Amino acid sequence: MKISPPLLKRSSLALILTGLSIILITLTPIIISISKNALNPRITDPTTISPFSSSVMIVSSQNSDDLTQASNWFIPSNDLTSPATNSVKYFNLSFPRLKLTNVTVEINGSDLKKNAIHYPGTAFPGDYGNSVIFGHSALPQLYKQGSPLTIFNPIIKAQIGDVIQVNYDDLEYRYQITGITETTPAQIEVLAQNYDRRQMTLVTCTPLGTYWKRFVIRAEIIN
Repeated sequence: MKISPPLLKRSSLALILTGLSIILITLTPIIISISKNALNPRITDPTTISPFSSSVMIVSSQNSDDLTQASNWFIPSNDLTSPATNSVKYFNLSFPRLKLTNVTVEINGSDLKKNAIHYPGTAFPGDYGNSVIFGHSALPQLYKQGSPLTIFNPIIKAQIGDVIQVNYDDLEYRYQITGITETTPAQIEVLAQNYDRRQMTLVTCTPLGTYWKRFVIRAEIIN
């Protein structure tokens, strides 16, 4: 059956419009995220020098094979001292205000497709130093509550003053957010250990669904 030119033209136009709609739906959350971050004063200038000196730097996504593997996010630091080992393999954290509860964090893990990761060599929860935790995030349209691949999507909405609850080794610790920053992957310094404080740092990618920058939350223990 021969298709008339007008019908063929309309069909082609419909396919083009459908494709453009899919692209627009995918990119809109990223564009909105970039715009909000540019206007939001709580996000620091990525060029600002970090007060937490460290030789550790995040590996650019261009040089990493698979950023769902925690081992590809950072260049190991010779200055980082490993904490004492223990029998605890997992702990949980919660954001009451964000209704994010019992997020499983694996100690010395690497696979972000399974759960959030406590970065090896950083302090354990409750100890002096800086306990660094990072988790995967994805496009808002792909968010699924409890999925490891989108587990840290909600933390983008965190605010200074929010409380983070951590259940570790049968003890509960409460941390309060003191700083929220956005940095470039090649310059961020989040693993620095300050042993006169008990801190926690959470890291994910931003805008959601990209590896362009890192969204970093810094918190201090309050109990």
